Amino acid sequence: MILWPKFKMCPSCNSLNVIRINGIVYENNFQSLSGWKLKKIFNCRKCNIELGLFLLDSKIKIEKIIWMELLSCEDPYYNQLNVLLEKKVRCQKQTKKYYELDNKIKAIQNKIRLDQIKIKVKNKIKNRNRQTIEANVF
Repeated sequence: MILWPKFKMCPSCNSLNVIRINGIVYENNFQSLSGWKLKKIFNCRKCNIELGLFLLDSKIKIEKIIWMELLSCEDPYYNQLNVLLEKKVRCQKQTKKYYELDNKIKAIQNKIRLDQIKIKVKNKIKNRNRQTIEANVF
């Protein structure tokens, strides 16, 4: 069986990664991507973050490269956010309950964004430290 390499861009540093996909499908534990298959887990060659290649099996094959740590920030809040969004849709606009639900949704989304920003900053600091160490060695 010949495995052709795929060229994928890293969502963090925009570097080109060459990956080979075999027939193994990993277990997808993420609720937000429940219809997707996890085909490959790999690390970026430049910034060394863990990435996942997700494939949507439909007539049109759609692939996504997702930063696994950012996805794990969204996943704990997924069910709670969906329930609140459904309740918000059922409520009439201009009511007190509608605005309360809207504020709860915004608070959860802000928590997710804050967690994702913390991960991005931590990664930039780690990469900057690694670059200075490499520069001092050479």
